[in-house]
Amino acid sequence: MQHAKPDKVLAFCVLCLVVLGTLFVYSSSFYRAMRKGEDSTFYLLGHLKRLGIALVFFFLGLFVPYTWIRKIVFPFFIVIVVMLITTLIAGRTQFGARRSLAIASFGLQISEFVRLWLVFFLANFFDAHPQMANTNHGMLMTIILSLIVIVLVAIQPSLSMALICFVVLIFMLMYGSARIRLVFPTVLASISLLVIFILVFPHAQYRITSFITNPTYQVQQSLIAVGSGGLLGKGIGAGLQKFMFLPRIHNDFIFAHIAEECGFIGCLIIFLLYWQIFLRGIRIAGSIEDDFARLLATGLNTTIFMMFLIHVGVSIGLLPPTGVPLPFISFGGWSLVANLYAIGILLQISKERTA
Repeated sequence: MQHAKPDKVLAFCVLCLVVLGTLFVYSSSFYRAMRKGEDSTFYLLGHLKRLGIALVFFFLGLFVPYTWIRKIVFPFFIVIVVMLITTLIAGRTQFGARRSLAIASFGLQISEFVRLWLVFFLANFFDAHPQMANTNHGMLMTIILSLIVIVLVAIQPSLSMALICFVVLIFMLMYGSARIRLVFPTVLASISLLVIFILVFPHAQYRITSFITNPTYQVQQSLIAVGSGGLLGKGIGAGLQKFMFLPRIHNDFIFAHIAEECGFIGCLIIFLLYWQIFLRGIRIAGSIEDDFARLLATGLNTTIFMMFLIHVGVSIGLLPPTGVPLPFISFGGWSLVANLYAIGILLQISKERTA
């Protein structure tokens, strides 16, 4: 028997992370705001505005039938390609890269939606064309279309998002039961492209070499924050790294801020919330009879948990700096919009589960 309501545990865990994220954004950014001559709530208000936009997308994902995604896969592809090319030509330059389009008073970062499009596209392909999915011709065309948008993201340059998209592509191929002889060349091609991009872009080389030889200043300060938190942390608002020691602490390194102020116990609670979201996503996907919905749920669930692991890995020095925000917690942006939209779709699909 199908459930009439969305998964309450999944919804509760996401709500907890969003609320905690609002708290941590304020506690990590109030000093930065005052140093810029703004009110202490400057970043908090900015986060709440972005959260408002993200909630609109969340309800779109929750109430607009997910089957409509099939109808927009290829129009969405055209829109993404056009906007990515436009971003490369006339995008706003920030930190040496063109990653967003200036529209009115905000920047549109279309690359955040590329990972979602890959899930939509591949879920539709494997469900609608199961026989073609295991032919060389069918898989070649699918991989080429996927690589077109990934390469456009990589040359912004946004290698971290391109890497996430590569991983999404590989996982979706495996979820779709593509033959190993077709998946393996894709893995090799993805690795080769990443190596080429790393060699082409100096900042990527710097991040890799510094990770291997000596941690960057940001990573060093992040490790100090994590290590100084101890078991219980210094208390909300009592952390020191936010006093301009750790750059972009309200976004790229907010997990380190949580570790400093809430300690190991706080980090454990955060991890358990993400782990529960991941497990609920797996359970939802495993209890759906519709293959398209199953692939959608599995892919969206994987992208969110993967971003969590990458962010934490950077914060504790296991991965080179990537600029990947912590889902639902980091200072709001298009990542928050994309992730809440994905959760909305997951919750809608959960109403169809039979167990």
